[in-house]
Amino acid sequence: MTPKHLIIDGYNVLGAMGLPPHRVIEQGEHRREEFIVRVGLYGHRLHNPITLVFDAWQQSGTSRQVIHRDGVTVMYTGQGEKADGVIQDIIRTHGKEAAVVSSDLEVIAVAKAFGAFSIRSQEFVKRLAPSGLQGTAVSRSQGRPSQKDIDEEPVRSKEKKGNPRKLPKKLRQRNRIMKKY
Repeated sequence: MTPKHLIIDGYNVLGAMGLPPHRVIEQGEHRREEFIVRVGLYGHRLHNPITLVFDAWQQSGTSRQVIHRDGVTVMYTGQGEKADGVIQDIIRTHGKEAAVVSSDLEVIAVAKAFGAFSIRSQEFVKRLAPSGLQGTAVSRSQGRPSQKDIDEEPVRSKEKKGNPRKLPKKLRQRNRIMKKY
């Protein structure tokens, strides 16, 4: 089943882009707003709902805020509430219909437990960048496997039967889903 809802841990992805949360706060909302616009453009290509979750738990007197911008639902957590907990609740709600972008091991474990698809933040940053999208299209159009596909080829024992060049079923399913995201 292909996931229908993309959930992104905002500051986790910004950190993977080389911009830790304390620098986002120092530089104002400008960087975060740029990121929201980029995710919105990505969402237009994806044609699936996207929820972007940011931590705001350290700000006193705030409650959870939900804003819809550029085709993205942007959620700021309330005081005492962390983005990881909110993301886990969303995963529990959507189950197999969710795809989660986070490098947090606890979030990935919950996603796996509920059958949701997980994408590491670093991998998503490569897909979010326009140059990363063009590079994969070029290598596919030439009919050659990309270097990533060659590196991921599993080592097989001589006892097994079947096509040795065919990736395991789990990897093929993951690659099929990743083509969409």
